[in-house]
Amino acid sequence: MHALPSAARDMDDQYAVFGVGAENCADYLVARDRGGAAERWYHHWLAGYLSAVNNAGASTYNILGNKSMADILDWLEGYCAASPNVNFANAVTDMVTILYEDRQNMAPGKQGGWNKFTDQSAGPSP
Repeated sequence: MHALPSAARDMDDQYAVFGVGAENCADYLVARDRGGAAERWYHHWLAGYLSAVNNAGASTYNILGNKSMADILDWLEGYCAASPNVNFANAVTDMVTILYEDRQNMAPGKQGGWNKFTDQSAGPSP
């Protein structure tokens, strides 16, 4: 299950990847070990990808749900250590697929459902 609509990919389920997302997991692990600017490129790319998922994903406010960035960076480190030849974008896509079920689908403090309509349909108070 993809968090984004299938229209976000071509007929062969492919899409163009830009930036460090096109690098492989082994490169990410090297950047993470070095720290500094190299690691930040991956973090910024990841933040942009996750923001795009939040914007384009069905009923998604926050794909991370109750996870922190530290949690997902740890997950990515384990995934990339086990699959160093996978490109970083595919690693992140696999992670998003796992996170999707537990995503936050509404902004904090917002209520969904029919109560939004019943309050409005009552009309003005007499």
